Amino acid sequence: MSYCLRIVLVLCLAAVGMLVRAQESVPRRTAEERAMKQTEMLVRDLDIRDSLLRDTIYRVHLRYAKSREQVSSRSEAVERMNRLLGELKGILSPQQFERLQAIPRQQGARAHRADKDSLDQEATPPQP
Repeated sequence: MSYCLRIVLVLCLAAVGMLVRAQESVPRRTAEERAMKQTEMLVRDLDIRDSLLRDTIYRVHLRYAKSREQVSSRSEAVERMNRLLGELKGILSPQQFERLQAIPRQQGARAHRADKDSLDQEATPPQP
């Protein structure tokens, strides 16, 4: 093998090794962690103070987070999300559910946080 080919081969192997290692270091959230995060965001956004309501919302999110691990198609995921919203509609007050519907969901929680951050930045005048 030529010297240049060896170098290219070593660099490719190193790149593949780094990619594999990077994927291993990304922690996968458990169903419980995902349910807790979703519940925290919902409780914060809807200003829910009732602990019984918080527990109920957590249990609903937990059930759906566990079922998420078994979903294999996009249509099943959409159906699951619609069922979740239906359950939340029965749990939340009409005003809270209306506020929930107003939260941007196109790109998930990241889009929501980015929207809130941009609104916070617009509301704060720049410092001289």
